[in-house]
Amino acid sequence: MPLTEEKRRGSVLIIEDEEQFRRYLEKVVREEFDFTSTGRWSEAASLLETHNFDIALVDLRLPGTPGREIVGALLGKPSLGITPIVITGFGGDWHRDAALAGGAFAYFTKGSFAPGDLVASMRKALSEKENRPCDRCGIVAEMKREHETGAAMLQKLYEFTNEIISLDSLGSVLDAAISFLKKVTGCARISIMLLSEDGNHLAIKKAIGLERDVIESTHVKVGDKIAGKAFKQGRIISSRRIEHDGTYASKKMKGPFMSVPLVEIPCTNDGKPIGVINLTGRIDGRVFTQNERQFIRFIANSTSIAVKNELRKEALEKSSIDTLVLLANVMEARDKYTQGHSVRVGSYASKIARRLGFSKEESGEIKYAGQLHDIGKIEIPDAILLKPDRLTRTEYEVMKRHPLTSKRIVDHIAFFGNMKGLFLHHHEHYDGSGYPDGIQGDKIELGARIIAVADAYDAMTSERPYRNAMPREKALSILFEQRGRQFDPRCVDALAEFISRSPQNA
Repeated sequence: MPLTEEKRRGSVLIIEDEEQFRRYLEKVVREEFDFTSTGRWSEAASLLETHNFDIALVDLRLPGTPGREIVGALLGKPSLGITPIVITGFGGDWHRDAALAGGAFAYFTKGSFAPGDLVASMRKALSEKENRPCDRCGIVAEMKREHETGAAMLQKLYEFTNEIISLDSLGSVLDAAISFLKKVTGCARISIMLLSEDGNHLAIKKAIGLERDVIESTHVKVGDKIAGKAFKQGRIISSRRIEHDGTYASKKMKGPFMSVPLVEIPCTNDGKPIGVINLTGRIDGRVFTQNERQFIRFIANSTSIAVKNELRKEALEKSSIDTLVLLANVMEARDKYTQGHSVRVGSYASKIARRLGFSKEESGEIKYAGQLHDIGKIEIPDAILLKPDRLTRTEYEVMKRHPLTSKRIVDHIAFFGNMKGLFLHHHEHYDGSGYPDGIQGDKIELGARIIAVADAYDAMTSERPYRNAMPREKALSILFEQRGRQFDPRCVDALAEFISRSPQNA
């Protein structure tokens, strides 16, 4: 009896620093896949130079390098041919929808997925990779494979437009656009750049296939390079090889590059673009056809309308936030001992967030939240709020209401949609002894844990009517004493690192 052809075993790279869970993943995948495992990205990067892998199982919280950056690095090198799958115990580090839009093939939460589901997802990833020459080679191939007509593609565009217009945040609009573009073009590297407030340059707002440092450091002057020229001229510009024309980021990526301006048709607002979409890294390396260029232009038009709507809403929200910040500053100014406290807390909080792997944009959001964390004190009577002596038990109970009021005040602001816990829980303690809900550990939103450390440090290092400001060394020693009790150890360590590298008066 002849032997049947043996199905190819896929090769998996497991990047997970928790040894016990790493061993569990090895046990799950070993029956159907060959595997290599490591707990650090530096080791994984070395393995990539000498081994070929089909799939990478990536933990989001790794020492030194956040998992979302690793996913970006893997996708930024299409030649590796690796499909990233996210497995995490901390969904707040990179939410499921954002991770999938950012290029992750699948997303699993530790403790809540069945081993069979993970294996099934890996089988699917391997199957898609083996069929990639005709599965991810763009719009024309997709039409041939599914025997679609132009009308069918227009139907997809119609569905995309309806979806993107219904979304309620700029981030979700950009994620949806990138996800759709990836599907129909087969590009592994896509970015959306928007015009800066000063109107002089373009900055990357969302991207897949790019490392975070590239995203945050890239600024293209209007009229410069391909992206800047496409924006200024209001037309699509494409190239066959990046090395010949230059682009907005690294020139190591070979293959066709296309930059599409975000401008509505028919033109509104004098036809001024608001940004560009950059596409490159096609799996098959083909140049974009005229039909593809036209279809992508339609996608850009729909995206432009949705982005403009969200930018208008963001401008209104920004005005509301600025008003609240002004109100908080006026409130604090009544007491010389608390004047400037919230501004400093916001600054410290953003520095902590950056050291914990938050993006520049996310750290900016944390900074705003820090500036407003005590806005609820506006309802505390002056007799309590400005009392120079220790509060009575009854007065303290009144003071403890301010986090509830802070959350209520910002509830209507969509900008803080994912950060309501920062206002409600910044007086919770890591060991569960805080208020108002008595929650502990990772049940407290990370942003609230950051604010708690920043708040305490500034309070200790500021003058009070009943004591002098503490030297920063003493304040840090108190934070370290409460490390793991009142405060999240990682947040304390991050603040200490910032303070140690700052001037003495920080």
